[in-house]
Amino acid sequence: MNRRLVAIETKRARLLERAAREREQLAQALQSLAQPLAFADRCVNAVRYVVSRPPLVAAAVFVFALLRPRRAIKWARRAFGLWQGYRWLTRKIAV
Repeated sequence: MNRRLVAIETKRARLLERAAREREQLAQALQSLAQPLAFADRCVNAVRYVVSRPPLVAAAVFVFALLRPRRAIKWARRAFGLWQGYRWLTRKIAV
């Protein structure tokens, strides 16, 4: 019985060392993704901030349209086209 417990304890120790080594390797592999993921987090937070403040967005669009009317029309066309594409794509995916 004692030999069996020693074998189990030895195997457990090896597995714990292996798990620690694999965690360290995974941490090193994911270290290169830290900056891109942090940037993505900042972008998501910025979008959430803007979406939660519709009057701010409306004011910015209004000022943009006043200062650059031709460019605002171009952007409106692009936005409308993107919106139509999004609606078409979601309809195709839903079917």
